[in-house]
Amino acid sequence: MQVREWLALLVGVSAISWAAPLIRLAEAPALTVAALRLTFAAVPFLVVTVLLRRGELRSLGRGDLAVIALAGLCIGAHFGFWVASVQDTSLVASTAIVATQPLFAGVGGWLLLGERLTRPLMLGIAISTSGALMLAGEDFGEATSLRGDFFALLGAAFVAGYFLAGRRARAKLSNVSYAAIVNSVGACALLVTLTLTGGSVTGHPGDAYGFIVLLALVPQLIGHGSLTWALGSLPAVMVTVAALGEPVGAALIGATLLDEPPTLLELVGAAVLLSGVYVALRGGPGVPLGAATGHGSEETR
Repeated sequence: MQVREWLALLVGVSAISWAAPLIRLAEAPALTVAALRLTFAAVPFLVVTVLLRRGELRSLGRGDLAVIALAGLCIGAHFGFWVASVQDTSLVASTAIVATQPLFAGVGGWLLLGERLTRPLMLGIAISTSGALMLAGEDFGEATSLRGDFFALLGAAFVAGYFLAGRRARAKLSNVSYAAIVNSVGACALLVTLTLTGGSVTGHPGDAYGFIVLLALVPQLIGHGSLTWALGSLPAVMVTVAALGEPVGAALIGATLLDEPPTLLELVGAAVLLSGVYVALRGGPGVPLGAATGHGSEETR
């Protein structure tokens, strides 16, 4: 592997590691943060698609549009629950639990698409479950933290649904066009939900908007863009395994910047959980490798 590829992985993992800390720093309701982050991320993709790739959109049929809309709703739900998770539980627990998404994708592919359920996947699920129970045990008795752990689990399930729903549509669209549509659908869904629940995108501290813009720029465009570039010359499993370093990076940033050092049980639980994901990924076919941590393309996390 050449220096530029190592650099792309380093930049990508470093950038996505800022997602959870930036969410914690953005002092605004979870739905507001999620809705604005997707909105800001969608804008550059929409501009490029409208100016340069309108022909791709004309090639889509109703079935394709329905699948893409479902993928957009899933990614919107993923962001909504994951942002709420980061605000309710520790950075280590939230980022580690949401990293179980390839396990959900593997099981979903088995149930919905008839893909085989491999032994490494089943073993990975068993190992990761043990780690997740350790993390939940750390939060036992704290209702808010347990709720955050559960929201992270929902976030993992919804982003797995996003990858499963979007498989067919991605065959007809470039990353940019696909990201433009799904991010826009997800943003609209979150904005509608925000309005129906009495929330607002205005009236929050000025710093919060700055941190949300950084969320769209650093983890989204720089982080996922670097990892997507690396996928052009590296095996998917290498990129996705490297991306499992996000919880480690988030923990380091949280400990130094937010004064939130992880406990020993959190570190052990996260290590066990992530090793289960690694076992599943190394098992080869049966687990959508691009779904490892939502880093298969530019539009996630």
